[in-house]
Amino acid sequence: MRAIVLLLIWLLGTLSLAQTWSKEAIDALVREGVVYGYPDGKIRPEAYLKRGEVFALLWRVVLTYRLKDLKELSKEDIQNLRALLQRADELARALQDQGQILQAYADAIKELRVRLEQAQAESSTLAGSAREKAEEALAQAVSFAERLSNLEATTYKGLRDFREEVNGLAAFLQDLDAKVKALEEALNGRTQEVQRQYAELQGVLAQISGRVSALETALSRVKDAEERLKLLEDRLSLLEAQVKALREELTRLRGEIPKVERPPSLGVGAVLTNVSPLGGYLRLGYVLPQGFGGYARLAFDPSGFYAALGVAQVTVASPFSFKTFLGIAQGFYGPGFTYGELGTAFGVKLFGDLGLGLEGVVSFPTGTGPNVARFGLGVMYGW
Repeated sequence: MRAIVLLLIWLLGTLSLAQTWSKEAIDALVREGVVYGYPDGKIRPEAYLKRGEVFALLWRVVLTYRLKDLKELSKEDIQNLRALLQRADELARALQDQGQILQAYADAIKELRVRLEQAQAESSTLAGSAREKAEEALAQAVSFAERLSNLEATTYKGLRDFREEVNGLAAFLQDLDAKVKALEEALNGRTQEVQRQYAELQGVLAQISGRVSALETALSRVKDAEERLKLLEDRLSLLEAQVKALREELTRLRGEIPKVERPPSLGVGAVLTNVSPLGGYLRLGYVLPQGFGGYARLAFDPSGFYAALGVAQVTVASPFSFKTFLGIAQGFYGPGFTYGELGTAFGVKLFGDLGLGLEGVVSFPTGTGPNVARFGLGVMYGW
């Protein structure tokens, strides 16, 4: 394993010094597979060795002599190998720094050479044109002197004319100042009058503004009233339309509802039931507007007197009327019989409530006694 360490020292020495006499060593390392060269196939023995390249070479050496050989290293050999690696690292950094410094020196020398060449070219050019520039500068100085002399004469004349103009302007300003003062005095009195009139006008405008505000308020109220009136008119028109529709509907309903006549409240009738011997009866009754009421009847015939009380139903269809009677009666003849009666009548009005009627009544005894039937024609009033 010591042979590996010696080989590494020899490898670093050969690559760092990088002389032409190292060709034999380089060929041997290439054959062993430790050195491959750059991508273009060149070895470049005079180039500086980088730290990464040192690591690659060391790793190739280790691979070349197999890892199993490392097991034979003693503790001292491992320490020497670590020291060697540290030394290689320091050497690589030193070479890198030295290369950077040398490169900076080379760039500086190159820049100095370029500047020297430029200075030599400029010096040769300046030597030829110095006289031409001197003559041109002299001609420019003479021209400048002439222009300066002309400028002095022109300036003096201009200053003299300017002084005269300033004096004339001063006299004009004095006259203008006097006119301005007179105008200010006149304007002062006029301004006071205008201010007084303006104050009066402000008062009048204030009064007008108050009146205008009052008129605007009144106008807004009038507008509100007009709007309300318009709303009321719209509602009134709507109500009128509704009332009209209701009236039409009422008229239609009245046409559809059958007309019902109310009978007169009082009804009087005198009926002749027999001529020979004379017989008949007198009827008096009262009904409600619905046609329901009561009656009383007093009859006379050859058998004797007859009195009855009962209820009546009257139906009127002008000029006709129809009556129905139901009552209880008492006969005042013989031993005195009690009857129940059922009657009906038909009448027609001739003059107002006065008219003629045809009536019939059948009496049924509640006990013993004869049945009695009365039919006749008579005069009626009401029903």
